[in-house]
Amino acid sequence: MQDIYIVALAEKHKGILKAAELIAAGLSFRQIRQLAATGAIVKIGRGMYRFPGYPYDERVETSKRIPDGVFCLYSACFMHELSDFVPSEQHLAVPKKSRYVLPDYPPVQLYYWSETAFQLGVMELEINGSLIKVYDPEKTICDICRLRAKTGADVLKEVLKAYLMRPNRDLAKLHLYARKLRVEKTIHQYLNILL
Repeated sequence: MQDIYIVALAEKHKGILKAAELIAAGLSFRQIRQLAATGAIVKIGRGMYRFPGYPYDERVETSKRIPDGVFCLYSACFMHELSDFVPSEQHLAVPKKSRYVLPDYPPVQLYYWSETAFQLGVMELEINGSLIKVYDPEKTICDICRLRAKTGADVLKEVLKAYLMRPNRDLAKLHLYARKLRVEKTIHQYLNILL
């Protein structure tokens, strides 16, 4: 197996691949096992491999395992620097009726959301050359508000404070999302207190 081919494959997939992607690239199961035995690739979980020498981020691995998933709630708050709380598990929204087998590691919490709640405010964020899907800050705030019985009113207050300190905040977008997700009244109440 040529080293140039393996390097090109690693570069194309930014260092993390599913076994299915290795097979689609023309490798057999025997060749995959040989690559793992020689250390050319490292098995990081069932059906997942990474290339040594490439930066590893569990969020990239998680987005490959759950391709329809969108990072939400605590994970999105951390990515957008709306909170300094580091979640112990990755929080992802998926469409209702989706089915996934979750890995032992990294730990993942799935939220099954309706079409409107799932599709609104999705953006892409680059991590180590790979793109992952995450909700934008305004949608994240509305989600924290929608689920404040679970997340806590103090979390909503914290993320809104952090958001209001940003020079690039978009209050019009926040109000639009709040209306679509039926949390406009609550968002208004918090904004009136904080502004």
